[in-house]
Amino acid sequence: MRIDYPNLVYEREGRVAFITLNRPQRLNAQDYPSKWDLKSALTHAACDDGVRVVALRGNGRAFCAGIDLKELSQGHLDERNFALWEECIRMLETMDRVTVALLHGHVLGSGVQLALGCDLRIATPQTRLGLPAGREGLLPGLAVWRLARFIGLGRALDLALVGDPVDGEEARRIGLVTALVDDEDREAGFGHWMDRAVALASQGTRATRRAMRAMATMDYDTALQAYLDEQRRGLASTDFAEAMRAYREGRLPNWS
Repeated sequence: MRIDYPNLVYEREGRVAFITLNRPQRLNAQDYPSKWDLKSALTHAACDDGVRVVALRGNGRAFCAGIDLKELSQGHLDERNFALWEECIRMLETMDRVTVALLHGHVLGSGVQLALGCDLRIATPQTRLGLPAGREGLLPGLAVWRLARFIGLGRALDLALVGDPVDGEEARRIGLVTALVDDEDREAGFGHWMDRAVALASQGTRATRRAMRAMATMDYDTALQAYLDEQRRGLASTDFAEAMRAYREGRLPNWS
């Protein structure tokens, strides 16, 4: 199935929901209507029981060049814009789906923030990632809260305060992206990662991502109880039963 929004395209292919940012003339920079489209598409993916993986990508020469500076400079983006954007990112973090960002070209500001909301970030060596918001007199969204969890406080401060972008190779080295694929053959590389994501998207994997995000700020005793609760649900799940059958039968499991 396919839904064409004014600023993005939603496509369901098997177990994967592809959300393609589609403002190539603006390098997929995000204005206020774009964010409403994204929220609608994410809601659609979260409510579709057949979807196990949500993949974000960008049409044209860039994944996302950040906030739409033309709209910002004309006073069209106020506090509601930033609140809506964080709502979209939080949806990515909390939905019961494995989420993947497929990064290429410019990944700036909002693009980095969107990628940080995903579980996996696949980029090309030529990808340029940066947080230039300070040069615009603003904060780089809740990257001020998320980024250090991925790459450490020192590197996060460098990226956010100095504002110089890093390429895909450096982003991979510091842990900002998960893996690299060749730029000239990136669609095939991305396809390989989508196959892997679907194969891994069991109830156990989805519980693991949920637990890791929730437990990052818990004390040990609270985390232990939360873990035991999740593990109890895992032992009672259909995917656990299928995994044990597959092991006994010498085959790969088919997740529900």
